[in-house]
Amino acid sequence: MQQITKKRQTMAQQTQTKQLPKGWKKIPLSEVLDYEQPNGYIVNSEILVEKTPIPVLTANKGFIKGYTKETGGIYRNIPVIIFDDFTADNKFVNFPFKVKSSAMKILKIKDKNAHLKYIFYQMQLRQVDTGTHKRYYLSSYQKLNFIFPIDKDNKINLPEQTLIVSAIETQFSRLEEAVKVLKSVKDKLRVYRKAVLKNAFEKKEGWEEKKIKDICKLINGRAFKPSEWVGKGLPIIRIQNLNNEEAQFNYCDFEIDKRFYIDNGNLLFAWSGTPGTSFGAHIWKRGRAVLNQHIFKVEVNEKEINELFFMHLLNKNVQEYIQKAHGTAGLAHITKGKFEEAKISFPNPSEQFQIVQSIESKFSVIDKVEGIVNQSLIKAEKLRKSILKSAFEGKLVKGEEK
Repeated sequence: MQQITKKRQTMAQQTQTKQLPKGWKKIPLSEVLDYEQPNGYIVNSEILVEKTPIPVLTANKGFIKGYTKETGGIYRNIPVIIFDDFTADNKFVNFPFKVKSSAMKILKIKDKNAHLKYIFYQMQLRQVDTGTHKRYYLSSYQKLNFIFPIDKDNKINLPEQTLIVSAIETQFSRLEEAVKVLKSVKDKLRVYRKAVLKNAFEKKEGWEEKKIKDICKLINGRAFKPSEWVGKGLPIIRIQNLNNEEAQFNYCDFEIDKRFYIDNGNLLFAWSGTPGTSFGAHIWKRGRAVLNQHIFKVEVNEKEINELFFMHLLNKNVQEYIQKAHGTAGLAHITKGKFEEAKISFPNPSEQFQIVQSIESKFSVIDKVEGIVNQSLIKAEKLRKSILKSAFEGKLVKGEEK
């Protein structure tokens, strides 16, 4: 594995050498950037959800973890790049902040001719093997060669970097406008999906009312310990795996009680988290797996209620059911027993089937449009990488602009 990684790194270095624009030079990152340890800026009090002027940052995907009312130990010598020491994730920061932990470096300009944003954008194209648990900035990342345009005095050319950054951001601005439109379409599709469910269940004349426990059986998942998670075996389904197909799995490699196994077609209901995101019913379609806690496997009495009808009904009224069963304070987490006591209304099987047909027909159109939007968003991200690649191959800024 190490040989493969080294081979890939060698190939990447060779590619970079071939693409090095005329008049540009490779320089180790340590020669252009200095670093500061974050220890003096770590938040000491509880991180708040309430917005304040000072955010608490992490360099990974979460970025803003929350806010603080602390007035001391605030980093103000901006702009800087914050760098996660264990994942090599990085963020450009141009506002005062505090940090969540010491697992990062705060990077700042060492060579006054180097442009910080130029370096940050180049970082987005650099990949390092972070497969081992160690701090990467000092051990390897700062030793990487970054490429810079050089002026006639053999110094890093700051004006040319500035032009390149400006060209990148012009292209990114146009791209962001397109992404903004696509995300707006996704928001509208979510609203339309809710409207479809609302309209489907408005008519309740002659509908029967029963407690959830009288029409289905709820089986809660197994409470796995983190020490039981392994890298192979059957996937353990957690709430994030229901809502995000890209979320990583943990695995179970030992026999467990058969009631915790699930297969394609099983109806699952997530009952912990944020209404509209984690809460919700899903038909599982990704193969044999095992169920983690806070997710029910739902076995309906098919003589009384259609499984798809019940799924859509849950997704339409889930917040209402939980409030009735456990009160507003229970929206983040409910008990199985109290949820089973919630009452639902439903029509005869024939009408259930008609309602399901209508919902599925409209949802199929929504799904198709959503699929197109998602593919467009993926293409937008690839285009972002393409813009950066062109920039650092010297192709984004024309000769007359330099």
